[in-house]
Amino acid sequence: MHALIVEDHQEVSRWLSTELSHAGWTAHSAATVQTALTMARHGVYDAILLDIMLPDGDGLKLCKEMRQFTNAAIIMVTARHELTDRIKALDDGADDYLCKPFAIEELLARLRAIKRRTSTDLSSVLEFGDLRLWPEERRAEQNGQPLHLGRREFDVLQVLMENTSRVMTRDQLLESAWGYDFYGESNVVDVTIRRLREHLASGQLTITAVRGIGYVLRLIHET
Repeated sequence: MHALIVEDHQEVSRWLSTELSHAGWTAHSAATVQTALTMARHGVYDAILLDIMLPDGDGLKLCKEMRQFTNAAIIMVTARHELTDRIKALDDGADDYLCKPFAIEELLARLRAIKRRTSTDLSSVLEFGDLRLWPEERRAEQNGQPLHLGRREFDVLQVLMENTSRVMTRDQLLESAWGYDFYGESNVVDVTIRRLREHLASGQLTITAVRGIGYVLRLIHET
């Protein structure tokens, strides 16, 4: 498992790199937006740990740009605690948000959850309506056109497609896509569902909210 640490404070970057290496990860570091972009475009990473405040730019904007070309899990690791920053990060494609200071055990627990999900042996293809999804390749198409989904968006859509006749509760989606050891905001499922609806807006499917229960993937003519 390979991680890219985007952090301009050298002591924090070295600490993260050392701890990740002890946990079996291969860690790479970047201190600026431009260096991070170059490394992310030319390397293959399972996770990107991304600070918001960088010397040559905004980590939130960098997250949004990275999400256009990578399916790596993006975890914002920042001293900014504001709820608006958390929401914007999730809207812009981040998979998780961790506030400094934090225990390294918490970060490693979230990374272990990512590793479990990406190493699971899954069926070759899921199909429903005009949507096709290849879990092993982490690839999805709608009406033959590729869908560019973030990691959490893909995971939630996969769960919904595996259970097309069932209403999935928020807790079930949270457990399946984020894992038992998720410590983040409780509204991440709703934020991810909103982004998925935007991705699916031009097709035959929609994600319907069932009041007091959760969500279900349905053909539009069934809603």
